[in-house]
Parts: sequence; structure tokens; C-alpha cells
Amino acid sequence: MRIHMMAVGGTGMGALAGLLKAQGHEVTGCDTDLYPPMSEMVERYGISVARGFDPAHLKPRPDLVIIGNAIHSDNSEARAVVDEGIGYLSMAEAIGRFAVEGRRSLVVTGTHGKTTTTALCGYLLERAGLAPNLIVGGVVKGLESSFLWGGGEWTVLEGDEYETAYFDKGPKFLHYSPSLLIVNNIEMDHLDNFRTLRELETAFVRLFSVVRPEGLVLLGTESPSVRKLAPLAGRRAESFGLTGTEKWTAEEVAFTPKGVRFLLVRAGRRLGPFASPLSGAHNLRNSIAALAACLEAGAPLEALRGALSGFPGVRRRQEVVYDGGGITIVDDFAHHPTAIRETLSALAQRYPARRIVACFEPRSFTCQTRQHQDSLPAAFSQAQAVLLGPMPGPGKIPAQERLDLALVASALRMEGTVAEVMASPEEYLEWFAGGLKEGDLVAFFSSGSFHDLPRRLAAALEGSENGL
Repeated sequence: MRIHMMAVGGTGMGALAGLLKAQGHEVTGCDTDLYPPMSEMVERYGISVARGFDPAHLKPRPDLVIIGNAIHSDNSEARAVVDEGIGYLSMAEAIGRFAVEGRRSLVVTGTHGKTTTTALCGYLLERAGLAPNLIVGGVVKGLESSFLWGGGEWTVLEGDEYETAYFDKGPKFLHYSPSLLIVNNIEMDHLDNFRTLRELETAFVRLFSVVRPEGLVLLGTESPSVRKLAPLAGRRAESFGLTGTEKWTAEEVAFTPKGVRFLLVRAGRRLGPFASPLSGAHNLRNSIAALAACLEAGAPLEALRGALSGFPGVRRRQEVVYDGGGITIVDDFAHHPTAIRETLSALAQRYPARRIVACFEPRSFTCQTRQHQDSLPAAFSQAQAVLLGPMPGPGKIPAQERLDLALVASALRMEGTVAEVMASPEEYLEWFAGGLKEGDLVAFFSSGSFHDLPRRLAAALEGSENGL
């Protein structure tokens, strides 16, 4: 089948493109901007990508067009798809058709931790010999891919609550019919989709209704919203977390600069020691959920024990992109205050006694609103210096509803933190030239490319014998 993918550079779309190519389909794509790691992945998959959107991309005529949720109804190429009567699907519908039908799906959802937990589930099942299929919104290190096509009975998916497409306003995860469902946590996000927390919670209640009758739901009940919804999750629901009261939990936890060691416990019974190279309490929760799901999927316990200790992680999740001359650079996707706080805490555990310089680009719609105005300063409590901005395209949000970075910086200074608002990428580089010193850890937080600053800084450091 000849399949054309619009907005192929998105993390999920790029992974789906690779999977379809592995299934033997002829795949082409188009997009405006592609940046690492997905630009590298799409190239590796051997997919021809045209720049921009144009009805000419539909010649020769494809058998199917997959339309990403970044595409709007006024897109000229999308209109041509409809006008010419070409069959089309959303990304989520295509995943359901090509990766879920005839198989069992393990779906990972929640506001935080989806990508890491999904990647971990896929990696563990693959190492345990179950030949899983995987679509994840990030590049799994070691595999150097965002998909697997093993042909086995299990398909592991990252389940996003965001709208499916301009022609389907429901959440993507409603298309995945889970046999195994993980709900890590629920916090307010995606203000362009959900006006209230209750609306967001309702999306998860709808998700419970599409779990297969024999399915198991694993609930991160430390999250207040997940705990509230737990009675609605169905007859097979089990909790996980770190309070010790959950069905799946950990004991004898020891965080170290190399990760974490713990005993996995199910319903009071110890299943033995495990070690994970992932730092932070949030990643311990992710590991517990993944182990519980993989055991339910039929993976042997001992195989999982060995596999977890070797998990290499996911690119742009605490990814070290430079370490030399006494300076370490970390690139991370976190952009919600909770995720930033947890990631900085993990970095402080892994790199004790280092000065942390946190750089934050408020890129997503929710980040650019005042939703997190009051909670952002506390999110940076583990950083000794914080650089904020610039805000891409701030004009789309009225000034009175827009995040005020100057107020965030002021609140941080009142706590004794060095804080600056940056007007351009060049201002960052100027600050680094005069402000960085040996021993610093620079952590970049953005849901986008952040003007490629992590790698630009790394290149500058590599090109200088004495720092910048």
C-alpha cells in the first residue's frame, strides 16, 4: 500500500511511519520543520519527506493519507485529500488499524511519564523474548528507534489524551482498545483541549470504557485525580506507587548517582531485588508500573530483572548531550512544573554538589498561559540559576492570560536563585560565555528544539580549550 503522512515529523507520526515501512508499505511524508531526534529517525527509516504542504504531494495518488493532529482544516493539502476522494485516517485510527487489530495492546497514559514508561515496557518485553510491537513518542536509546515491529501478540503504545485530529476532537487513546492500561497520573494540561480538570478526568473515564473485558488497569494512585477515578476503572484494577499502601510498590529503596535499587512488592509479597539506571522517584514509579504490566503480559520475572538494569533510557529524557571540561549539558522534554521539579530532583540525586543551571522555553499552549504562573518558581527549587524564555509566538495568547516570565524570575530571585529572562538564543550564549563555570550542570527544558541550544552550547564548549 502507498501511504502518505502529513506532519510526519511529529514524534508519534514518525514512529508510525517507521512501523508502516517495516510492514512493507511504501511511505512518503511531508512537514514544515523537522528537528532531531525525529528528523534523524525519519531519514534512517528511508522515508522521503517533502517540505511544507502542497496538493502536488498527492501525485502519484496514494492509497491512503494519514493526517497528523498538527494539520488544520484549512490546510490546502488536506482539503485536496478530501476533494479528490482519497481515503484518509488520523494517526490514532491508523495505529488502531495497522498495529492493534488482531493483537493485544498495552497502552501507557497520564500527564507525565508516558514516553519513558512506554519505551521501558517495549524494551523489557523485547529483551524478555516476546517480540513486541512498539510506537512511542521518543527515541529509545540502544534501539535508536521510536518503534519496534516484532510481529508478536503485544503492541505497546503511548496513549495521548490530546485531540485526535481536526476531524476527530476526541482523545487519541480512545482508538487503542487496551488489554493492559497504565494510568501514571492526571494533572491539568492541554488547556487548548480541556477547560477544566473535570473535563480532563472525563476523558480518562471514557478510556476505561474501551478497555477490553479481560483487561487490567494499573493506576498510579498517588495522583489525587487517579485515586478519585479508581472506582470507575473496572473490575480488574490494581494500584501502584511509593506510599507502601498500593498493590504494587517498592521497599528498601536506595537512590544512588547510578540510579536506584529496590525490592519489587506485589500485594505484600516480595518479588526480589531490582536495579534501574533511571534517576528519580518518578522513574521508580515508572519502573514499577512497567514491571507490573510486563509480568501481566507474560514476561518471566528473571528476564525482566536483567533487562531493567540495562535499560538505556530515551533521548530527550535526562539525556546527557555533553560532558567535558567540568560541565555537563542535559536535554529534557519536561515542560510541566511537576515534570520539571521531578527531573531537577533526579539530576540533583545523580549529580550531587553540582550547581544546576536550568533553562526553560515555554513552548506549548498551556506553558504560555498563566495556568502555571504560581507553581513554576517552586518547580525550579533544585536549581541555583534559572534562565527563562524566549516565548515562541506569544501573540496567540492575550497579554492578560499569558505567562509572565518576569514575575517568575522575580519570585525566584526572592528565594536567592539567580534568574534572568532571555530575549533570544544569542542572549543565552552570551550568558553562558560569562556565567558558566567548572562543575556546572546545564539542564534545558522544552517540548521543542529550544533553538538547538543544547547542541550549540555543546559545540561551543567542544571548540574551546578553556570553556566558552
